[in-house]
Amino acid sequence: MTPKNRRGCSLLLLVSSSLFCVARFASAKVIFKADFETGDLSEWTKTGTGGQNATARNIQVVTDIVQQGKYAAKFTIHEDDVFNAQQLRVQLGGPKVTVEEGSDTYMSFYLYMADAPKDRDNFFYWEGSPPPRYDNVMTWWVEPKEGGGTLIKYGTGNLGRKGTQWEADFPIGKWHQLAMHIHWSEDPDKGNTRLWFDGALVLDKKLVTKGPEAVYFCQPGIHRSPHRASVDSIYFDNFILADTLEDVLKPVSK
Repeated sequence: MTPKNRRGCSLLLLVSSSLFCVARFASAKVIFKADFETGDLSEWTKTGTGGQNATARNIQVVTDIVQQGKYAAKFTIHEDDVFNAQQLRVQLGGPKVTVEEGSDTYMSFYLYMADAPKDRDNFFYWEGSPPPRYDNVMTWWVEPKEGGGTLIKYGTGNLGRKGTQWEADFPIGKWHQLAMHIHWSEDPDKGNTRLWFDGALVLDKKLVTKGPEAVYFCQPGIHRSPHRASVDSIYFDNFILADTLEDVLKPVSK
């Protein structure tokens, strides 16, 4: 091959590689983002999911404890934040995702507690929408640790009743990033959950991750079942739902 031809081939490879990179980054999409930097809850009004007891008393946009920027949100639950005879709820309506067997969802957010929880607080879950029914398939929560301290846990099934799949200490008084990659499947050998806590991969496990529903939604906040009289608060910041893992694993600098 002549030097001229070699230069031509090298140029062609360079152009092809560049076009591949451009196409790859062009295809990446942020589906939902909420960092509360609007100073209110307006980012949550277009999700298609309703909130629960999302009053000014229960959900406040604050400036004293933030992960990044000027604002974060503080969620506080009280004994009269009743949803029904079994549940207390203070939640925002999170984004919906359309899923099918073998599809993927990537999401991350930051959370903070200034004080240890007095009871179990479910702070995030994925739940299927009818048809055929509402179907909570996985849940994350914090709870008091025996002997002192706080645990964060992840479980499958309705509110984790099919088994706790991961737990770790949850240090109070600092922000933590929780990121997830859900590979949706009704088959326990094909479904998979990967979790990152503060940037470290802490779970990579094959699981049943969906039911027969085609649309799933989340409602971040505080959910309790059964009722408890104690008052707890959790702070949230920097939610991102995207179609690539890289977008949700990026640390959000202060």
